[in-house]
Amino acid sequence: MFESFGRGFRMIGASIKMGWQDKRLMLPSILTVLTNIFFGLILMWQAVQKLGHHGGAGAVGAAGMSGMGHPTHGMLRPLHHHGGLPGGMPDLGGMTALNGPFDPSGFGSFTGSIFNESTLFILSLMILWWTTNRFLEGVTTALVYSHLTEGKGSGRFSQACGAVLSSLPAILMLGLVTLIAKRIAGWMRDRRNTGVLGFGFNFLASIVEVFWTLAGHLILPAIVIEGTSFWGALKRADKIAQGNLLTIGVGEVGVDAICRFTTLVLYSAGVGGLGYAYWAHVGSPLMVMASLLWACSVVVVTSLSIYIRAAFYTCLYVWAINAEAVQETERVRVKPPEPLAAALA
Repeated sequence: MFESFGRGFRMIGASIKMGWQDKRLMLPSILTVLTNIFFGLILMWQAVQKLGHHGGAGAVGAAGMSGMGHPTHGMLRPLHHHGGLPGGMPDLGGMTALNGPFDPSGFGSFTGSIFNESTLFILSLMILWWTTNRFLEGVTTALVYSHLTEGKGSGRFSQACGAVLSSLPAILMLGLVTLIAKRIAGWMRDRRNTGVLGFGFNFLASIVEVFWTLAGHLILPAIVIEGTSFWGALKRADKIAQGNLLTIGVGEVGVDAICRFTTLVLYSAGVGGLGYAYWAHVGSPLMVMASLLWACSVVVVTSLSIYIRAAFYTCLYVWAINAEAVQETERVRVKPPEPLAAALA
């Protein structure tokens, strides 16, 4: 365990050094954090708008009933939540109003009561959010690959973006299959309390999660670097795993664990500090300065974590390609890329 962490810290140091030599390598990761903030603010705005709309409807309903002379005692809920009028009668006026569930001329007539504009907006936003993250991760992979194979400064941001754009259908397919795999694993974990079968479901869920975590990180470099389809990249990842092209396992270099732990500590410290400042009524200027400092730290650390993970898995993929080019007996002599070599030294 401690040896794994030691390798992870050496890998992180070597990756930061590589990024310092060519600062463009870290640009996509910084853009990832900024776009995450942007999409997160949009979701927050949508939630506030939704809550404000329901709050206004509830206030109107309560005011209307109070005006009729009926006491509410604070227990009256908005009528729209019940979908009906007092006495159990359906509110046909509200249901057939503009954008209501049965509006004959609006969007609600097509989607019914399950899907509406807000649901489709949030779903579209989440898909766009995920695609943007994977696109920028692919750009990082392409830039790091050029740096490792062609030398410092060889990669071009525009060329990397073009390569990822041409592979976008395969990346979207990767996202769809990843979602399905996670749903299957979640379904299995929900049945872990069903006696003897539950233990088996939990075990299978762990296998699915571990396998797809490794495969997913190797599939993306295959898609971006080799320009292959999703299924072609899946076969490449399987060949790398089954052909012993890598002489170490991912867990032997504790990059993921270190990055996750560091970001968790930073986020927890920020939330705890802001909570304490609110409870202790700390002065406003000091609280603003501390909040800005924490926000900047979050951007830097999160960007580094995203970049370091992408660099690590790109190094693994380059090492596998180099090992594949020689005879099996010679693979142990193939030198890994520089950051990974520093980690394994």
